[in-house]
Amino acid sequence: MGYREIAARQRGFLLRSQLTEEEIQDMHDTGFIIKDILLNSDDIFRTQLSGHSDNDDSYWLWLLAFPTIPPEQRNPMPYFAGREALDIRGIGWGGGDPTLIVAPPELMPYANVEEKVTDEFIVDDHIQPTDWSLVDGVPVENILPALRRYLLTTDDFEDSADATLDAHYYGCSWDELAEVLEVCTGQWTIYETGEKAKTGKEVLNQFLNEYASPATSKDEEDDYDEDNDW
Repeated sequence: MGYREIAARQRGFLLRSQLTEEEIQDMHDTGFIIKDILLNSDDIFRTQLSGHSDNDDSYWLWLLAFPTIPPEQRNPMPYFAGREALDIRGIGWGGGDPTLIVAPPELMPYANVEEKVTDEFIVDDHIQPTDWSLVDGVPVENILPALRRYLLTTDDFEDSADATLDAHYYGCSWDELAEVLEVCTGQWTIYETGEKAKTGKEVLNQFLNEYASPATSKDEEDDYDEDNDW
């Protein structure tokens, strides 16, 4: 299989380990390689076939995590977890937590730790195909465990609420979400009572009451700013 066919299967990206030096020179000579200051690595190339999806950057980051192992040889499959997994699924909009990849121990000798392509590799001896799914061609953690990991890395109320309510929109039940939200108990003060939520269900109710509920006319008056009235 030629490098163009390989690139077409990999969203337009190629690992150096998949190429001969002659092929790399030919890619340069024909302009098939696109120089990219953001993708600054000797281990991977962006080509003329790249750049057609919002999740391309996540995909090349996943490739670069194990730059000597082609995707078809990554078994058990390493996958994105936490915030990155939620982002790829279109859930929530917060950021700032580490980029996590769950990986089998047998792949860790090949992990790209020098370029710090992820903030953390999570080694798991028992990765199962049911732990992840492909979203836009990128392997990502299932919603509930990804949400739990994310909630453990942020203390932002709105970001947490937004991700939780999006997770419900994408099929998670309120009971499932209440169980996940146990990790947030004691974190934020409930507006009406002045106390902190003691259960995941109370956290969920707090999200629904303080974040998801439509603003009242009094709320709108409180938020009104004459300087913005133009």
